[in-house]
Amino acid sequence: MNQPSWQEVWSRRGGLGDGSVDLDSLIKLDGFDTGAGCIDADDWRIYAGLIADRLGMQDDETVYEVGCGAGAFLYALHERYSLAVGGLDYSAGQIAAALQAMPNGEFKVAEANALDIVPAYDYVIANGVFLYLGLDYAAEVLQRMTKKAKTAVAILEIPDFQTKSESEAMRRDALTQEDYEKKYAGLEHTYFQRDWFRSQAAACGFSCEVFDGCVPNYVPNKFRFCVL
Repeated sequence: MNQPSWQEVWSRRGGLGDGSVDLDSLIKLDGFDTGAGCIDADDWRIYAGLIADRLGMQDDETVYEVGCGAGAFLYALHERYSLAVGGLDYSAGQIAAALQAMPNGEFKVAEANALDIVPAYDYVIANGVFLYLGLDYAAEVLQRMTKKAKTAVAILEIPDFQTKSESEAMRRDALTQEDYEKKYAGLEHTYFQRDWFRSQAAACGFSCEVFDGCVPNYVPNKFRFCVL
C-alpha cells in the first residue's frame, strides 16, 4: 500500500458547499481546527493583525498568498483592510472556498513553484506552508516570492530545526503509537535553520527579520518561527 503524500491529504479537503462563509469555517478548512494546532477566530485575527503591523500594511495595498488553502489568513486581513488579494494552492476544493469567501480575489489552482512573478503584489506571504516543502523546492519558491513582491515577503509558521526533537515528541505523545503511524506515515515535516533564510534573503538582495511564532494560545508556537 502506497503511503499518502501531503498533496493527497490536502487535495481531499472539500470546499464550503452551500454553507455560510465565515472565518471559523475557513480556519477549519485550512486545518487549524484539531488538537494542539487548533486556533479560534479571535486569536487568528490577532495573529493576522500582528503580522500586518510588522509589515506596515495599509489600505489599498495588495497581498498574495502562496499555499493559501481556503484563504483564512487573507480573509482575516481583508476584514481589517481594504485590500486586493490573490493566491494559489494545489487543492481545487480549497481554492473554490477561497473564491467563495473573496470573489474579487485572483485565485488559481497551481503548485507553489509555478508561482507567476507577474503581476507584482506589495506583499507575498506563505503561512504554514514551508513545512511541507523540501529545502530545494523551498528555495525555488522563495526566490519566486521575492521576485513577485514589491515591498516584502513573509514566511510564517516555519518549523524550527533547533526544536525538532521536542516538536516530534509532542506529536507522538498526543497519539498512541498505532494512531501516530496511521496519521503521519510518509508525512514528514521539513525543519529549517533560521540562518537558512538569512542566507536566502542575502542571495536575493533582501534584508531579513526573524522572530518567534506569535499565534496567541497556540501550542506549536515554541517550535516555530517567522521570517520577513
